[in-house]
Amino acid sequence: MDAQSSLPPPPPKRHEGILKFGHQQQPEMPDVSGMTTDINTLSRRLRLLEEGFTNLRRFFQVTEENIIAKNRHYSAEIKTIASDISEIRKEMQELRDKMLLIIRELQTTARKDEVKVLEKYINLWNPIRFVTQNEVEQIINEVLERKGQ
Repeated sequence: MDAQSSLPPPPPKRHEGILKFGHQQQPEMPDVSGMTTDINTLSRRLRLLEEGFTNLRRFFQVTEENIIAKNRHYSAEIKTIASDISEIRKEMQELRDKMLLIIRELQTTARKDEVKVLEKYINLWNPIRFVTQNEVEQIINEVLERKGQ
């Protein structure tokens, strides 16, 4: 027998993190305190982002509702203005018609020179001195009565 064969076998080589037969080695626990901090930080950031998105959704919803309300308001205003414009157009047409009627009437009236001619004839004839038939009969009766006396 050899001296070497009488010696106990050498212990198995240790590899880090690997269990070898014959030895029960506790697995090394990774440092979870750093991971926990990272997860908490990520969780906090995620909540902040979610709150930001929720706020943005609310903001856009309110903005959309305001736009819809303004759109309804402006639509009603436009309808009112269109109605007013239509009414004004009708009134303008009526005014045009009346003005044309007035112009036609004015075209049929006597002009200034025609009125002057009439004035000259009236002054020449002096109708104030004209007498009525009753006045003539009364004058004749008075003259006859004077002669008959």
